[in-house]
Amino acid sequence: MQIFNGTDHLPEFRNPVVAVGAFDGVHLGHVRILRFLCEQAERVDGTSVVMTFDPHPRTVLRPDSDFFTINPLEQNLQLIEKQGVDVAIVLPFTMEFSQMTYQQFIRDVIMGTLHAHTLVMGPNHAFGRHREGHHDSIKEYCRDHNLQVVDIPEEMWHSAGVHSAVIRDHIRRKDWETVDAMLGYNYSISN
Repeated sequence: MQIFNGTDHLPEFRNPVVAVGAFDGVHLGHVRILRFLCEQAERVDGTSVVMTFDPHPRTVLRPDSDFFTINPLEQNLQLIEKQGVDVAIVLPFTMEFSQMTYQQFIRDVIMGTLHAHTLVMGPNHAFGRHREGHHDSIKEYCRDHNLQVVDIPEEMWHSAGVHSAVIRDHIRRKDWETVDAMLGYNYSISN
């Protein structure tokens, strides 16, 4: 997997199929998205591209909270690579960057810089200033600008959605069996 820091000096990718997110923990829900991403890229003879952030947006937006990342970025990138992703682009997340609207991000980065063929996203996906771009508004904007969107159903575990926030709650409670089950691998407490 090729890893790029930022969007300066990116090569041209063939029919980029893009997924955007923090991908913290690369849990079973993320794995589902990444597998769909790779399958869709293969269907269009394209490049599977993950856009992620460093540092995690929550550490910038709410530095005084009790938030913690499940894994360090390097481990998340290794887990993303294991799913067969071609390219990871790590975007520096700053307060200034956080003010970009979802429309600007799609227009300037996903379409403008990457020339994306397709955007892959799950049902709870949100990004942009104040997370104002939610699943339906992102999908509508993409449709209006001829960017294909592939919806992915939510990964469920015992009738609950698999989310990084839920896993963090189980880590706080030291419920390692549930943490490992939702991650799909054994969590290292040294993270």
